[in-house]
Amino acid sequence: MNTLKIKAVPPGEIDSVLEVYHECEGFLALGPDANASMQMVLRDMEEAAREGGVFRGIYTEDRLAGVLSYVPGNFEGNPSHAFLTLLMIIPSCRERRFGSRIVAMVEQEILADSRITSILSAVQVNNPRALKFWERNDYRISGGPEARTDGTTVFRLQKDFPAGNKKINQKE
Repeated sequence: MNTLKIKAVPPGEIDSVLEVYHECEGFLALGPDANASMQMVLRDMEEAAREGGVFRGIYTEDRLAGVLSYVPGNFEGNPSHAFLTLLMIIPSCRERRFGSRIVAMVEQEILADSRITSILSAVQVNNPRALKFWERNDYRISGGPEARTDGTTVFRLQKDFPAGNKKINQKE
């Protein structure tokens, strides 16, 4: 099984992030802008920082296989909420359970903060495959459909954890 790591993208590897975006244009086509660009990458990175979040690369032994961004806590002013903003994995890695492994890894990192009792996310209503993915990972629809300012419509998702959150689902 491939080793996966989540880590900051070094400045010299920003072109590799753009390659991931290009490989994921099928996903991007569900939203308002189907064409990957460096401007899109930089906007996503800046938005993560502005929201108090982080933008990370998903690495296998041999390449950058995806990106994710998340707000590790205090989402929308609630210290018990985190938010998974973006999870984008290149097509060749999608059916190898990389997504579920990455979600479990980021949940574990987020839950190091014992104040977190809910991890939230959102999925576009026109992406039933992604909705099934999130449901398989124990996220449930908690709101929506909700129209966003970027022209997308999403369902809000939520996964709850016990207070003190030391118990987390370790699916493999």
